[in-house]
Amino acid sequence: MFLALDVGGANIKASVFKADDAFALRSAKLHYPLWIRGVDGLPKAIEQAVALLGCDLKGASGVALTMTAELSDVFRDKKEGVDKVLRKAEEALGSFKVVTNDGSLLDPDEAVDRYMDVAAANWWCVGWLASLFERDCLVVDVGSTTTTITPVVEGEVAAKGLNDVEKMALGEIVYVGALRTPISSVASIVPVNGLWCRTSSEYFANVGDVNLVLGLLREEEYDVATPDGRGKSVEECHERLSRVVCGDRNMLRPLQTRLVARFVYEKVVEKVCEGVLQVLSRLASEGRYPEVGFAAGLGDFIALDAVERAGLRGVLLRDLLGRDNSIALTSASLALYLAYKTGVDVGRWISSLR
Repeated sequence: MFLALDVGGANIKASVFKADDAFALRSAKLHYPLWIRGVDGLPKAIEQAVALLGCDLKGASGVALTMTAELSDVFRDKKEGVDKVLRKAEEALGSFKVVTNDGSLLDPDEAVDRYMDVAAANWWCVGWLASLFERDCLVVDVGSTTTTITPVVEGEVAAKGLNDVEKMALGEIVYVGALRTPISSVASIVPVNGLWCRTSSEYFANVGDVNLVLGLLREEEYDVATPDGRGKSVEECHERLSRVVCGDRNMLRPLQTRLVARFVYEKVVEKVCEGVLQVLSRLASEGRYPEVGFAAGLGDFIALDAVERAGLRGVLLRDLLGRDNSIALTSASLALYLAYKTGVDVGRWISSLR
C-alpha cells in the first residue's frame, strides 16, 4: 500500500494505491482553507484526509507528500511555508518522502534545504503519469482554484517552468478554477438586457456558482464556502450572480443570470485555452506538437472544452482513472510514482486501463 498527499492552501488531497492481489487506486479530498484555519490544524486535517481513505498508516509500504500550501499568505515566504508544512506533516505522518520538480524523492530535512525544488512541485508526477498513457500529450488539470498545464514530449515531462512565477509567465499555470475564482477576475462585462453591463469587483459570486447554475457540478462538489456565506442551491447561486452587476433577485430573472453564467463559463474556458495555446506555441517552435490533451481535476469539463477548442483530441482522465482519482490527480499520480520507484509494475496496470 502506497499513500500520497497533496497539501494545498485550500484542499488536502489524499490517495492510496494498493498493489497486492490486484491493483486499486482510491482518492479523497478534504477542504481545509489554510488562511482561515491556520497551520496548527494541519496535522489533524492530514489525519482526517487519510482517514477518508480508510487505510492504516502502519500498513503503508511508502508515504509521499507534495504541496502548494507554501504559497498561502499565512507564510511570509515559500521557505517558511515549506518548512512549516513539512514539520506539521511529520506530526501526522512520521516519516515520508517529498517529491521535487524533477521527480526526486527527498527526506523532509533535505526538502527544507531545497525548498524551491519542492514548492508547488505537484505537477511533475501528473506529467509522469500521463506519459504512461501517451508519449506526447498535454495534461490540463483544472482544480477548485487554479489550472495547471503540463506537456509531455517523447515520454518525458517537458514543462519549462520550475516554480510558480515561471509557470505563470509560460502559461503552464492559469489562475482560474472550477470553484473559488471571482467572477470579476474572469469577465469585466456580461450581457444583461441586451447591453454590456460592467461587473463589480466585489466578491459577490464565483465560478462555483456559474458551474452549479449550468448543471456542470453537483451541489456536494461545491465544497468551499460561498461568497455570501449562504447555501449552495441553484436559487442562491442565482441570487449571488445577480449581485455581480449590482442587482438582486428582484431585478434579474433566473433566465438572465443563467445567461450571465454561460457567458462567464465561456470566458473561463477561453482563459484556459489561452494557456494551452501558449504552451503549444512553445512546443511548436521546437518542432513538437502533441495531438492529445488529457482533461483532469474537479473542472475537467472546462479542461476538455479548452483542449478541444485548441484543436487537440480531448480525453477525460476520469474515464480511465475514475472521477475521484481525476479530481485528486496530484496525489493519485504521486502514489503511483512512489509505487513505481519501489519496483511495482505500474505500467502494466495503466496498460489495462486503456
